[in-house]
Amino acid sequence: MAIGAGGAAAVARWRRKRERPSAVPAKATEAAAQRTGPQVSREAGAYRVGEVLLFMGEEYWLAGELALVREGTPALTLFVAPERAQDRWLAAPRQGDVLYALVADAPLADLGWPGVEVPSAGGTLRRVEEGACTIVPSGEVPEGWSGAGRYAVFRAMETVAVVVEQGSNRLALKGKTVPRRMVERMG
Repeated sequence: MAIGAGGAAAVARWRRKRERPSAVPAKATEAAAQRTGPQVSREAGAYRVGEVLLFMGEEYWLAGELALVREGTPALTLFVAPERAQDRWLAAPRQGDVLYALVADAPLADLGWPGVEVPSAGGTLRRVEEGACTIVPSGEVPEGWSGAGRYAVFRAMETVAVVVEQGSNRLALKGKTVPRRMVERMG
């Protein structure tokens, strides 16, 4: 009986050793995926860093982007379009047939994290979307934007505001909606 128990224990150890090498590469692959950050899946026709867009005679060179990722896909993608006086931003929501043409708004930034409404010159903007996200930067974007954060989108008719926060960084933008069909790709 002791010989049978010893043999069974030896077989169990042999099986564990044999199974261990296949488990280690899976863990190593998972760790490598976490180090490189989330992969941002894009839909066909999505805008990309480096493109130049034309809207109402204004050119927007998309120099960098902040993809606000939820559940593996960008909920909102913010593109910075540098300009001499101040940076302009274009935001592409996950769904819908509009883009948001935005600029930095200091009074909105001074509010702190907004609640369900934000004041605007013509009235009040109401929150239409908010949540936690992973911020994935690419191209030429301000330093420090990477990792876990949160965002909120506010709208009233064609006026829109977007607030993004990550740690001590806050980006508060306000502007107008732009129909996607009126935006042309240059080149």
